[in-house]
Amino acid sequence: MKRICVTGGIACGKSSAGNVLREFGARVIDADEVCHELFRQGGPLAVRIVAAFGRGILNRKGGIDRRALGRIVFADGVKRRKLNAIVHPEARHAINLWLKMQEAGCGGKRDRRGLGVNVAAALVPLAYEAGWEGGWDAIICVAAPLSAQVARLVKKGFSDDEARARIAAQMPLAEKMIKADYVIFNAGTLEGLRQQAGKVFRSINLDIY
Repeated sequence: MKRICVTGGIACGKSSAGNVLREFGARVIDADEVCHELFRQGGPLAVRIVAAFGRGILNRKGGIDRRALGRIVFADGVKRRKLNAIVHPEARHAINLWLKMQEAGCGGKRDRRGLGVNVAAALVPLAYEAGWEGGWDAIICVAAPLSAQVARLVKKGFSDDEARARIAAQMPLAEKMIKADYVIFNAGTLEGLRQQAGKVFRSINLDIY
């Protein structure tokens, strides 16, 4: 089984690229969804985060308000590293466990187009920042113009300053592009992203058989 990491900048279209890989038969896990589960109210990780950052990050129902927590950590590098030190090991463990489960069930299947599906892809936005470059057969970086990143974040409700702070908190996108084995540049349409992702998937998948 091929282990693929999909990384890149915030608001660059990693989730959309993951959806395309699913269309081509890959099994996909999203680190953001894993973190949502880890942040679940009453869970051990949530308890540690509240202990570290205070009850001011809780919403009215007692769960973690991710937007409130984000305002804290994206304004303070020390606090951001503190949060990452709590979350990253747990998320990595959960994803590695999922990868092992996929490998155990890998049976050389093919999809309706005859493409192999022995590919498990993990969407890990901070793979490079977390030092998680090893153990993958290929790393795909999904990139986009800075203006597009800012516009997409503003559309989600962030201010221009908040959007730029979140982008600046990550490793420079150009550096990620250089490090990656493949780059998908998501500058415009979903169809353009789909075509690039399809080409990358076929390039990776051809090595399986």
